[in-house]
Amino acid sequence: MLENEDKIKKVFSLRVSCNGETNNMSEGHPLVWLKIDEEVGFVICPYCELKFIYQNN
Repeated sequence: MLENEDKIKKVFSLRVSCNGETNNMSEGHPLVWLKIDEEVGFVICPYCELKFIYQNN
């Protein structure tokens, strides 16, 4: 299964925030803070399903 590039954001921090405004969403959602488990390497926003992938370099 191929992932939608519009729903992926590469980040350099294990703590990220999302408000749904990324990727030109019209209404967004409440601001949430998400923690990436370093062993898993990513976290998915429960509201907009944006996938944050941790890049450690």
